Amino acid sequence: MSTTPHLEHLRARAIHLRRISTVIGASRALTVHNLAGSDTWIGPTPQSCSDALLAIRRQLQSNQQTLNDAARALDRRADQLECQPPSTRLAS
Repeated sequence: MSTTPHLEHLRARAIHLRRISTVIGASRALTVHNLAGSDTWIGPTPQSCSDALLAIRRQLQSNQQTLNDAARALDRRADQLECQPPSTRLAS
């Protein structure tokens, strides 16, 4: 692996994005909808609560995928730069 600061920075950013994605994936927020129901909700719209929690879950999962996609893009860019001769890496 190259030791150039730019490549290291790209790879560090990718690792950081994956860590954030992992935190989202391990979050109890992704399973809280399982606790919502008419027996746990006081009010007129327990289904609305459940629907809202599922919508939030979908958004979190979408955000997790976006983070992973961005991490892959950073890694691909670092790989491309690493294949270039050292004298041309800084120009990219």
